[in-house]
Order: sequence, then C-alpha cells, then structure tokens
Amino acid sequence: MINENIRKLAQQAQLAMLYEVTCLNKPGLVDPVDSGSHHDMDIFTFIESSISLGPYFESFVQTGLELKEFPIIETFTLIRKIGLEAETAMFFATKGINTHKGAIFSLAIFLAVCGRLMIWQFPCEFHTLQREIKNMTKDLLTDFETINGSMLEELTWGEQLYVNYGLTGIRGEAQKGYPTIFDKGLPYYQKYQGTLQEQLLDTLLYISLQADDTTLMKRSNDINISEKYQPLICKYFTLGGTKTLAGKNFLKKLNSLFKEKNWSIGGSADLLIVTIFLAKVSNIGWLK
Repeated sequence: MINENIRKLAQQAQLAMLYEVTCLNKPGLVDPVDSGSHHDMDIFTFIESSISLGPYFESFVQTGLELKEFPIIETFTLIRKIGLEAETAMFFATKGINTHKGAIFSLAIFLAVCGRLMIWQFPCEFHTLQREIKNMTKDLLTDFETINGSMLEELTWGEQLYVNYGLTGIRGEAQKGYPTIFDKGLPYYQKYQGTLQEQLLDTLLYISLQADDTTLMKRSNDINISEKYQPLICKYFTLGGTKTLAGKNFLKKLNSLFKEKNWSIGGSADLLIVTIFLAKVSNIGWLK
C-alpha cells in the first residue's frame, strides 16, 4: 500500500506539470498551439520531460519516508543529489532543453516533506506542511555564502542576481515556506469559479503579480521589469480576465507583446505547477 501511495503522490506532480503546459493562451509560454517566446521547445518537449521525471518524483517521496526519523537536513541533502539526477534525465529527454529545472527543485521539497509526514496515512494540514518546508530549507541561503563577484561568469542566473542585487529568487521563496503559493496562489486557485482552463490561466497570471519572477528578469534583461509587467496584468484583470471578450482580446495582445520582447514568466509557471499539485493532493483527501 505504501508503494501505491508513493506512486499516486508522484503522479499528482506529473499531472500538475501536464496541466500547466496544456493550459491555453498563456502569454509567452508553451501551450498545445503556441510555443510563445520559447522557440527551442514545444508541448511535446514538455510531455517528454514530464514523463521522464516520474521515477525521481517517487524517489523524493521515498527519501522523505525513509529518513523521517532523522534530522530533516539529511533528507534535504539527499533529495538535492536526486534532483541533479532528475535534471540529467530531463536534459536527456529534451535533448538539452531546460523545461522543468525550477519545478524539479520545488517539487522535490514538497514531495519529500509529504513522504516525511506520511500524508496518505495521516491527512496533513497545509500549515503543518509549510512548517516542515521551512524547517527543511531554513539554511538554504547559505548556498550564497561561498560566491563572490569575481566568479560572475561561472554563476547561475539566480546566483548572479544575488551577487549583483541581493535577490534570493526561488531559494528565498523556499526558505520562507513558499508564501506566494500557500498565501496567494493556492487560495485563489481553490476559490476560483470557472472552467479548468480559466482557472489555470487566471491563477498563473495572478501568481505572476505576486512573485519575483527571475525568468522574466533574465529574458527581459531588466531587473525592474515588474514596473512594466504588473500594470499590463492588472489591466487584464480589470478588463475581466478570461471571463470577458475584452480580457481575452487583451490576452492576445499580451502574447504578441511577450513574443516580440522575448518575455517569459517561467518562474510563475513553476509556482503554478506546485499550486496545482497541492490542490490535487488536497482533492484526494491527503491535505486539508
């Protein structure tokens, strides 16, 4: 039974990835009819990636379960190693294209903590899950302590943002217990009234208003891009979002603009994936 539950939990993560990529009309992002501003990938790239990650998602849960009596930092250390293996599998499946690196990082944390708490046996409250995530990631920002400006060309984009601007990106979000998801994205998603496509799209754009999307910063080459981006998304919601013709027409303009400027809100898409994952796990009665 435990193995079945581990598999079921991992499947919710895979489904969350597939839900995100099949959501239509996301400005600048890949969907079934448009590659947005991502010319090197399409929906099939994302499907290949999502399917390749299943065994690693199970390993994240299994690791959390097996080490549940040990200090949580030991779980975190091990899942980061498994995460690198998952990234290798992703790159192999996509022929070198980064589709889900950010999502792997966050889902590894959530899946391992779900395993540690054995949420299928003892249905878990969201605040308990968030508390354990904070415990797991409390020292995460020490990643930045060993880097300096002289190493700039060797650093990841997230590390460069920290050195140059003090921005902590997804590491900071994780260390704080993913408030963008627990406090903003998930409540919005769960209360939303509309079709699943509308729910996914509007939640994505709502999350993008709350998050410091470092992918958007990178693609726009503008650390202050939110000053230009947020008024556009606020206008979309003012027009009625997916519920009105005016909102839908404006969304088409946004997609054209994003493609013209090479913008992508990939960081927000990763947070949407985790939001969907939590909602799906809640729907099967393991989170409340």
